[in-house]
Amino acid sequence: MECLLCGSSDLTFLEEIKKKDLLILYKKLTGEDFSYLINDDLKYYLCNNCKLKFYFPVVSGDEKFYNCLQKFDWYYLSDKYEFDYAKKFIKKEDYVLEIGAGRGLFAKKISTNKYIGLDTSKKAQELASKEGIKIENETIEEHAKQKSDFYDVVCCFQVLEHVPNPKSFLAASIKVLKKDGLLIISVPSEDSFLKYATNNILNMPPHHVTRWSNITLEYLSTIFNLDIVEICHEYVSEIHKKWYISTLIQSLLLTPKLLDLTIKRKLISKFSLFLSNILIGRFKKEFFPNGHTVIGVFKKK
Repeated sequence: MECLLCGSSDLTFLEEIKKKDLLILYKKLTGEDFSYLINDDLKYYLCNNCKLKFYFPVVSGDEKFYNCLQKFDWYYLSDKYEFDYAKKFIKKEDYVLEIGAGRGLFAKKISTNKYIGLDTSKKAQELASKEGIKIENETIEEHAKQKSDFYDVVCCFQVLEHVPNPKSFLAASIKVLKKDGLLIISVPSEDSFLKYATNNILNMPPHHVTRWSNITLEYLSTIFNLDIVEICHEYVSEIHKKWYISTLIQSLLLTPKLLDLTIKRKLISKFSLFLSNILIGRFKKEFFPNGHTVIGVFKKK
């Protein structure tokens, strides 16, 4: 077995996820049975070379899975820190490609009319079309066959962690960039409280395949011969503050695990959530560390 990103076989086994437990929590969240996507228990690994963390066997969601999640209002937020951060790198005359564009919410944030989005969801394409936003139903690998060295900026927000083959995805993303073009990537940060969040199934298959730290993002410059422009973290956002405090309390009382359906965990989880509601007003902004998202900006040489 090899790392999904750098191909190294120097791996450390971290933890096992029971298929049964994972399916129970997805059913609780969505009301749907996704057993057809997950055949076996999953193992969680760290690559000792590039520090990518990933799940194996590789399991990713299909259109039914993502259509189910799109029913939730919180799944596609129109106001994201990374949207405002990324738009400062985009000029009006730039050709911009967004991979995994959803219904094109980022397109509304930028001034260029030379925007194209990619998304494999036909439902997302339909929603974007109603807003006059152009979304094409194809993968970045397919798109790269026609658009080599074409775009000034390529963006992917909260997409890379879903991809079963990140190396192929990134190579194609860079292929469509012009020389000196910018690649802007946002992912959930493994250098944040998310690393310690238990039963956070949306950071597991079939939703997320990989987990990314600063070290791993920086390693992209070595693999793909890129210049690092910036690596930026958001602070813990308002919608995540109670979750952060609750996770902090839980990690003090119990050892963090990926999944834990024990009665003890359930009781501690309820207790920590109760305390977070009391303590949130006492936490000053300075007390909150890195938030959910990290953004990497890279320049093609």
